[in-house]
Amino acid sequence: MKLWFNFYFLLACVLTSCCLSAIDPKKTYAVETYIGPEIYYVSREKECGGKQTGTLYGVRLGFDHIRRYKFYWGVDALWATGPLEGSANGERIKSMFTDINLEARLGYTFQSKYWCKASFTPYTGLGYFWENNFFEHPSPLPIHFKNRFSYVPLGFLSQIFIYPNWSLGLNFKLRFLIDSSVEASNDPGHDTTTQNYEEKLQYRVELPITYFSCWKKESLAVSLVPFYEYRPYGYRANYPFDFLETNLNFYGATIKLLYLF
Repeated sequence: MKLWFNFYFLLACVLTSCCLSAIDPKKTYAVETYIGPEIYYVSREKECGGKQTGTLYGVRLGFDHIRRYKFYWGVDALWATGPLEGSANGERIKSMFTDINLEARLGYTFQSKYWCKASFTPYTGLGYFWENNFFEHPSPLPIHFKNRFSYVPLGFLSQIFIYPNWSLGLNFKLRFLIDSSVEASNDPGHDTTTQNYEEKLQYRVELPITYFSCWKKESLAVSLVPFYEYRPYGYRANYPFDFLETNLNFYGATIKLLYLF
């Protein structure tokens, strides 16, 4: 129920923006800067049968230099945190989960002048992920897991205008992980250890709905971006403990407030 309330709150913010003046459809913009809240539901399952769920709250910001038949570059950053609860081996577990992500992109934009101004921007780049899962009372052990990995993104941004000031999009991204490891600390019975895991493909799908407008002669936009993300980590033998296969599913939405120039 709480997640649905958050979703409708984001939708209300988008609809409220529609009372602003319409943007000049003939003007072109090279840079889009954005910032806004991101809220998502997390389902985390481990091979041993442990499962946790919860809602994370955060902020996403960045910029995109995107223009018809020009090279594209952009930067995207995320910080989000929230509690997860669940059970493992019949015992209740609770933790504080945090995502921090920074990604730089480089690509090229193809765009039609006519048919709905359709655009397609394939890109690649380099990113880094910080993922923390710190267990706390009433979990049996207050272990802190710090997952770190670099990755190469491969994806695309796309957009069509269904009305002069409304656009729909489909964005898709794969992550190819490199140099990944998990540090386990704060275990009363063991020293700090580092584990490796099988690096699997991760992916994210977004469906942005954007309204373009003007306010005091400034070009603005607001975008509601529902998304789904799948983040798997594969089994690997380690000493003194093996890393067990772990799968995370994310369902949520971002609301981006954009400034165009």
